[in-house]
Amino acid sequence: MSERTTAAAAGLPPRHPEKGFAADPLDVLQEGHRVHGPVFRMPVDGVETVLVGTWGGLGELFAAERDHLEVLNTPLVHDLFGRALFNLTADAHGQARQRLRLALSGRALPGYVPALLEVAEPVAARWARRGTSDLHREVRELTGAMSARVLLGIAEDEADAARFAADFETFVAAGSAPPGTSRFTSPRYWAGRAARRRLRALFARRAAAVRGKPDGSALATLVAAFDGAPTAVGPLEDHLLALLIAARETTASLVTWYLVELAGHDDPARAAAQEVLAVPAEPELLVRRDALPVLRAVLAETQRLHSPNLLSVRETVCPVTLGGHLIPPGSRVAYSPSAGHFDPEVFPQPRDFRPGRFLAGQTNTSRLWAFGGGAHACLGRPLAELMTLTAVTAALRQGLPRLPAGPPSRIRYRPAKAPIDPLPFTLECQEPAS
Repeated sequence: MSERTTAAAAGLPPRHPEKGFAADPLDVLQEGHRVHGPVFRMPVDGVETVLVGTWGGLGELFAAERDHLEVLNTPLVHDLFGRALFNLTADAHGQARQRLRLALSGRALPGYVPALLEVAEPVAARWARRGTSDLHREVRELTGAMSARVLLGIAEDEADAARFAADFETFVAAGSAPPGTSRFTSPRYWAGRAARRRLRALFARRAAAVRGKPDGSALATLVAAFDGAPTAVGPLEDHLLALLIAARETTASLVTWYLVELAGHDDPARAAAQEVLAVPAEPELLVRRDALPVLRAVLAETQRLHSPNLLSVRETVCPVTLGGHLIPPGSRVAYSPSAGHFDPEVFPQPRDFRPGRFLAGQTNTSRLWAFGGGAHACLGRPLAELMTLTAVTAALRQGLPRLPAGPPSRIRYRPAKAPIDPLPFTLECQEPAS
């Protein structure tokens, strides 16, 4: 019996060739959905995977996710992050989400604004004075400092700042070690495990210091939320590792592409620069969903065009029907936010940068999947968006973004979408209107 006949008998989706995926994964995914519809199969990293895309396909996946799919992470990720949220399942996952949400929800965000601005504004001023030789590298440093400040209360002039930055960089680098058993032969893996121990000790020490003594960061809220928590929900130290890496890497990708798009589109850049003039007198505008409409529209369009995460992987724990195909238990399923954001039936002219589509009365931002959806939607979306808007506001107060060497010509899509080559960047000071 041929593979095609066997697949049809099992109800599996059609198979698409993976040729070109390593070089241009988004193009291959788009072609697969154009040919086969919302669901098809293809090897990804050598493993047969059911790919779900188009806006309707993602909606169906997220509606079916609870009780049918679980997040699938490699043994390497489990080693590094322990019982962090994205490694938990079933009730433990839900309980941990409830506790983490207290520090990441809209009610908590206004308290973080002053600290975030305090970190971002000097960096933007430095960019305006001398530019940068590599935008994404500089932005990662910025979002790393912002994450440390808002999640751990670490100010840049503290001794813990340098210790944290060095150990966290080593920890992050361990993520590129081989994912299988060969990770045990990688010096990078063992250096990351040692950095993990030091980071967890730092977190525990700072948690003890803020217990009952809020310092303007999320840490005191998280400490209170996890005091007395069941062992199954995981230790706060593991959750902090996950929060910190997501806040730094996801936000760095968003800030980078936000500035890249503004550098290439002068009209929205100038409109956004006008909006930020109101922020110094009213910093709370950064957390008001009805304020700064142009800045928020550009953020939404950046999420649509440049979703930080190319693929999120799941495993079926029981049979599930997707796109009319019955997917058996134990199957690897992955969805691509970008493959939904480029659906022309939902987003006309999907490859064009058109932030106006998200202005009042146009497309609703609830149609975006950059932070996932369903039972495993990213809890950090509000914080990541606040950090992005804060960083961009600080930059636009200094000048309009410019790319002296032009936009990036080579892009990597994993672990987070970013330019491959150094990207020179400057802020061009504008003369005041006469």
